[in-house]
Amino acid sequence: MERLQARLRVVQRIGIGIIALSAVARFVFRSAQPDMNGLLLGELGGAYVYYSMIRQGHLRDGLQGKALFASGMLGMVTRFVVLIAVMVVAVKSPGVNPFAALVGYLLGFVLLFFGLYGYAKNRRITPGGK
Repeated sequence: MERLQARLRVVQRIGIGIIALSAVARFVFRSAQPDMNGLLLGELGGAYVYYSMIRQGHLRDGLQGKALFASGMLGMVTRFVVLIAVMVVAVKSPGVNPFAALVGYLLGFVLLFFGLYGYAKNRRITPGGK
């Protein structure tokens, strides 16, 4: 459990670093400001992906069965609502590229997937097993 928590902290710090890098790039690259605005908006939505999948998860409470399924479905619905909100804001705002916002949102999923892939690949259920 400690290795998983450590891996999640690394994923969180990388995500915060990416958001900070995008915020700095927004001011450095003035010609690409609509793209950077969209990317930053999407990354903030992608931060909710991390929050809803990990921090609202049930790592320690032993939740099982129908309650766990209901919790997962509620998390999926809230992530979809956040995606819709990000896209609506991106489309309605004049200085925001909606495609960059979508890429930024998906970056949250990609970061989480690749961050936990190494943990899942190296985890051994039985000693000496694959």
